[in-house]
Amino acid sequence: MVTRVIVVRHGQTYGNLEGRFCGHSETELTPLGVRQAMALGARLRGSEIDAAYSSDLSRAAKTAAHVLEHRPGLQAAPDPGLREMHYGDWEGLPGRELHEKHPEQLRDFFQGRLQSAPGGETLQQLRERTSAAVRRAIESHRGGSVLIVSHGNAIMAMLAEFLRLPIEATWSFACDNTSITRMQFSESGRFTLLSYNDATHIEGLKDD
Repeated sequence: MVTRVIVVRHGQTYGNLEGRFCGHSETELTPLGVRQAMALGARLRGSEIDAAYSSDLSRAAKTAAHVLEHRPGLQAAPDPGLREMHYGDWEGLPGRELHEKHPEQLRDFFQGRLQSAPGGETLQQLRERTSAAVRRAIESHRGGSVLIVSHGNAIMAMLAEFLRLPIEATWSFACDNTSITRMQFSESGRFTLLSYNDATHIEGLKDD
């Protein structure tokens, strides 16, 4: 018996457009982000989904609502464990500003040598938090299919943890808006990555 998990990233946000480290800070979906979420829902319409969970941040929750709008009675349960990384002093700041003021810190962060932004969550904490949230969902729906809506760095972190990659390799992925990652877990807990970062459903979508 296996439990199937579909992990998706939220749609495009204004924070994405501005290159900000939003982390736990709120940022709204753009009109394109809404269309991306709707396209994701159409893509997954034929997929079995027995339960759904999302980060409690609005960009993930609203993406989940669009994905599930054609599934009456099924709503995504909010789970703070699926939130994006908390960036501490960098919360809400644009990357270009950090690159100008703290280029070495920013470089070391994305190369895994700096374990956290100043005052922020560490890579290990993020990996443990997000992977634990996925395992809670699996425990509640063994043998079923679970949808999880989360964030880019959070998804990279949970995958790095499940794949047992070293901390320095946590950012060794790409994660596009509304991309689909499929994985499964055996009864014994064995993890298998089936596909990653599939965003073909939004190819050709553009801003109005």
